[in-house]
Amino acid sequence: MPNPKQLPHLIKLLEDDSPTVRNSVLKELASFGSSLEVELARQTIVLTPDQKEVVQQLLEDQRRTWLRKNWSRWFTFEHDKQRLEAALSLLAQFLNGFKHRLSVKNLLDRLAKEYIATHKRHNARTLANFLFKEQRLRGTVPDDYFNPQNSNLIYVIENKRGIPISLASVYILVGYRLGLKIEGCNFPGHFLAIVYTGEKKIIVDCFSGGRFIDEETLANLDTPVQVKLEHLTNLECSADEIITRMLRNLINAYQLKKDEANLQLMKELLEMIPNVS
Repeated sequence: MPNPKQLPHLIKLLEDDSPTVRNSVLKELASFGSSLEVELARQTIVLTPDQKEVVQQLLEDQRRTWLRKNWSRWFTFEHDKQRLEAALSLLAQFLNGFKHRLSVKNLLDRLAKEYIATHKRHNARTLANFLFKEQRLRGTVPDDYFNPQNSNLIYVIENKRGIPISLASVYILVGYRLGLKIEGCNFPGHFLAIVYTGEKKIIVDCFSGGRFIDEETLANLDTPVQVKLEHLTNLECSADEIITRMLRNLINAYQLKKDEANLQLMKELLEMIPNVS
């Protein structure tokens, strides 16, 4: 077990003249595992630019190793919403890093509690108004659309911006806590949500302020394909399909960033999903 008290000394040795010493130090730092990022933050160790570059690469390698090792954990959940939350929590931990104490579960719990405390009527429409009007969760700006962090629910909730699928996921999972039946709608180019009110299904565009969509608004929706409302409700998707689409978004984002290591990681995770098509 590495000794955290040795960490400042090890960091200084990263700039030693001897390659042998530097390589030994890297192995020692790697032995900290995911606790390295936590310890660096706890001890408030200030890094030089050169040290920061080396440590950042090491931390990113450790995050990738951690995610590969833990990715299959969400496969063990049988309930669809629990599978979804578990997978999104793993992605958020990877994207957010280990030094942050926030979790997807805690943030979703907090939103649900705030909603219950301020709303007497609990239904999908008032929840959409709460999340996308009162809490001001909204679609990200075009220049930031392909930022990988838009697939990180911690980032999305804290910064109040996201892409259609991440915003819909927040809506689905907060709704799950309230006993509301909200599902994903796997529409090409613009992920939506499906709300059940009795026997009726309603489409919700979380990216556009939680707008409830009827035939008229659907016709004016900025999407690559025009379909009828009843066809949209047939595009209901499972947690596995949502995560598959999320990973494909991340593959595209990392491809644009020319981040080969994370691009390959997302492809590996995609191939691990059971029955992925």
